[in-house]
Amino acid sequence: MQFIQQLLDGNASQLQPFTITFPNGQSAVAVYTPLQQPAVTVVAALGLTPPRPVFVIMGGAGLMERTGLENLRAVIEDGLARFAQEQQAVVVDGGTTSGVMKMLGEARAKHGYTFPLIGVAPKEMVAYPGFENAEKQADLDENHSHFVLTGGDAFGDESNMLAAVGWALSGEGQRRVLGVIINGGEIVKQEAHARAVGPLLMPLLTLEGSGRYADELALAYKAQPEDEITAETLLKGDLHVFELSAGAENLRNWLENFFRF
Repeated sequence: MQFIQQLLDGNASQLQPFTITFPNGQSAVAVYTPLQQPAVTVVAALGLTPPRPVFVIMGGAGLMERTGLENLRAVIEDGLARFAQEQQAVVVDGGTTSGVMKMLGEARAKHGYTFPLIGVAPKEMVAYPGFENAEKQADLDENHSHFVLTGGDAFGDESNMLAAVGWALSGEGQRRVLGVIINGGEIVKQEAHARAVGPLLMPLLTLEGSGRYADELALAYKAQPEDEITAETLLKGDLHVFELSAGAENLRNWLENFFRF
């Protein structure tokens, strides 16, 4: 609780934004931040102005079959990304070249979209031009517009900062924030639980059909969950389920209704 509060309104360190230039010619504004840095100062350092509608993406695309991946890609590209562009919403995700994060970057580049796409990741876990990290577990995606590189030495350490950046970009609740659960494993399970029980709460949308924890959560929504963490997520959280098979247009319609209020 105290750690989250520090992220929202604690003492700020001086942040120095810098530019990452990728081999494809794209460049992104980036900032390195300690894990306890107030998110509002991170957003300011990136040059972004709240309030904006915000998506906080939790997930990946691991262990998906080809058909499922293509269905997910279509819904991400013509559903979520298109809506984000039309509304100039901000999308905050993990920022690497894997799964849904890469899909979002590709959709943004393919259509020339301009909505801010912000990747949040522990610096010690990634590599990018100018930081060739021998210990990396992933590369930063070249089609993101901004990056927040945090402290920490494992994926998941950045989870609270990712959510706090999203909350700060919404103007601390002046506009709506939606957590979107896509596929994902244990880290996503913990992230969804944290966003359901607080203190940094947000409504959650799980994409049923995207696999792994997203499907587990959707199933538990319809039946009695056996897992205690999932049960508490359902009990205390504001959870919605969208079936991937319903397609991109129906997702856009759902999002229009959600962000209208």
